[in-house]
Amino acid sequence: MKFIALLVAFVALSTTAQKELSGYVKSKLTNLPIANARIQIEETGETSFSNESGAFIFFGNYPKIIHLHVAAVEFESKVLFLTESAQALGRQYLIGSLEVYLSERHLDLEEITVSSGINVQKNNSPFLIETRKLSDLNGIATLNMGEALAKIPGVYQSNIGNGISKPVIRGLQGIRVVSLLNGMRMEGQQWGGDHGMGISEVGIGSVEVIKGPASLLYGADALGGVLYYSDESYASVNSESVKVQSIYNSNTDGGTLRMLYKQSNQKFRFLIGGSYANHADFQLPNQKFAQNSRFNESVLKAALSWNGKNKVHHLRYSFNHVMSGLPGDSHDSIIHPLEFQSNIQGRNQMIPAQFFDNHYLSFENKWFLEKNEMSLLIGQTLNQLTEYDEEVTFPGIQMRLWNSLYTAKWTHTFSENLKVVNGIQGMFQNNVNGLAATEQLLPNSLSFDNGLFSMWMYSMGPWNFQAGLRYDLRQIKTLEVFNGKQLISKKYGSPNASIGAIYSSDKFTFRTNVSTGYRAPHPSELLADGFHHGALRYEIGDEQLRPERASQLDLSFEVKKDHFVIVVNPFLNNIQQFIYLQPMDSMVSNLPVFEYKQLNSVLFYGSDIGLHYHPHFAHDLHIETTYSYLNVSTKSDSSISMIPPGRLMMSLRYQLNFGKKLQVKDVLMQYTFMNAQNRVAFNETASPAYQLLDASMQLKWNGKAPFEVQIGCRNIFNSTYIDHLSRLKNISMPSPGRTIYISLNFNINRTIKKEKA
Repeated sequence: MKFIALLVAFVALSTTAQKELSGYVKSKLTNLPIANARIQIEETGETSFSNESGAFIFFGNYPKIIHLHVAAVEFESKVLFLTESAQALGRQYLIGSLEVYLSERHLDLEEITVSSGINVQKNNSPFLIETRKLSDLNGIATLNMGEALAKIPGVYQSNIGNGISKPVIRGLQGIRVVSLLNGMRMEGQQWGGDHGMGISEVGIGSVEVIKGPASLLYGADALGGVLYYSDESYASVNSESVKVQSIYNSNTDGGTLRMLYKQSNQKFRFLIGGSYANHADFQLPNQKFAQNSRFNESVLKAALSWNGKNKVHHLRYSFNHVMSGLPGDSHDSIIHPLEFQSNIQGRNQMIPAQFFDNHYLSFENKWFLEKNEMSLLIGQTLNQLTEYDEEVTFPGIQMRLWNSLYTAKWTHTFSENLKVVNGIQGMFQNNVNGLAATEQLLPNSLSFDNGLFSMWMYSMGPWNFQAGLRYDLRQIKTLEVFNGKQLISKKYGSPNASIGAIYSSDKFTFRTNVSTGYRAPHPSELLADGFHHGALRYEIGDEQLRPERASQLDLSFEVKKDHFVIVVNPFLNNIQQFIYLQPMDSMVSNLPVFEYKQLNSVLFYGSDIGLHYHPHFAHDLHIETTYSYLNVSTKSDSSISMIPPGRLMMSLRYQLNFGKKLQVKDVLMQYTFMNAQNRVAFNETASPAYQLLDASMQLKWNGKAPFEVQIGCRNIFNSTYIDHLSRLKNISMPSPGRTIYISLNFNINRTIKKEKA
């Protein structure tokens, strides 16, 4: 608390020259005010909401040049570029009293993206970036972040029970998918099939997905894509809010409690929150329970932001602790799937089990000049993995991964139509094994990364162009002899490029881009030679593996009407020297043997198709349909293992909004059909098709203490199925059966006393 008090005092002394920005938000069609419109200064993150007369106000310190993002339900969002000087950059806006007019549009696709390196509307980006609010992904409540992400076209999940889930983008996962939290790269031993994501929903507002090679801005490894998590907006200026959510899940006889407090005034903004989840073994469709699929999670999150004259600072910290059981452990010579199913639902910790601790600390600084923006982000992360296999006194595996990183960027605006972003990134990783551990998956090792990049953006009428170059260097060093293999010291380097264009009009958008990617082999792929109990396999590495290189062609076509949107997104992604796990026809201590192999060339191709229909005659009805298709072609094998099948998802949402004190807000039905996967790798088993039906209803109580209730059911027909990407497929363990859940949400907002200038 002393630290926070000193920091607040520093902020109070360092902020001067208070300014005021006010205005009105109105309908372009009717000229009537729009209430509850969200207005945000993109540079600082400050937020305000319009009142019943459409008025809003900011009062404090903000840069001379800002982007003002204005959005409202049932209206098309708009971004205004505001300056203190009418001559600055040739723009026509003045900071002062504004009148912002929004056009009515029931389907707004022009959200601001942050993962593209600069804040830009989606209709100006050559890359099709899938942007989803977490609240929308949880229309049908999920147990973890991976389940929520798997509702996005082209995104799947690979899981071990309910406690561990990993994202899969267009068939690629693990090291090939880079995750970022507010711009800071998250490293958590993601090379392991049984290592979770290390992130919770607390305080997360949205996620953006870039599919395919994205090395230009995020460095080596991002061959499959990027997941970019953004925190919720701070409370609106001169206000505070408290959000409490409680969820009960019948299938696991468990639940989650989340709390988040936010406060903002004219000088600083902060949020603090946390959550706790506890779930017993999940129930199977046959009424038995998946033995040792229990897990619990504890989360702490805090963020502080303040801005001075032409600068803004963000200090953020997150902690995530997960205990997850590992179903499928057996010492029998012959494995019987039923031995992993129990008549009793267990909750208490038992072995084997994994414990994950993830710490994320970042400090971001931005400085704004007339035509320049400079930013520096420094971060420190720590991932600790502890696994108990045989006894609780000594861990079988204990690993700590320290990661120190930085990103420096300089954005220069030459004119209204031309902008450049130059930057440098780097990280230093130190992987250390615990002294008490009885075995090692990796040796103690060091890794150094550095990269330079430059990205140019040019607009010309309805066209926007983007191109960039990057060069990365990586060095890997082991610090000890491992599995009889001598010390290694390897250096890798590669250039990468990206070029794309977008044509956007009110009715049609066309995107095309070509991008390349690069990934050096990980020490786990080079040196593995032992049991990986969490992933239920014995792995063998190869020191002679070469770096992977990817080239992708990505196209997208969008047809937009007031009540209808269709998006078609075909792609080709060719990866040379592809590294993969090949199932072998052998067993070691009852676990199947997998070897890391390399193919000269693998072609991933397919398409994501989306349809959103909002009929004019049924104003409150929304129909959404998506279909994701992926295929793999290689000359050396029948296919690559762990490739997701085609998936059809349909949802029907009806917004009722009737009632006074007790208001029925909406009803949601969601249908999923997963195709059979018969194109499998050598010794990999095929998977039959299956279908699921989920439903939910949302109620709102408008009393003195308003709250919302969501009641829902997943897998309504109690279908028995095994997902093709499930790590429990080796032991024929079905996915959870019918689940009934109930969620209570309290969200209290209050205006606090306005400070004097």
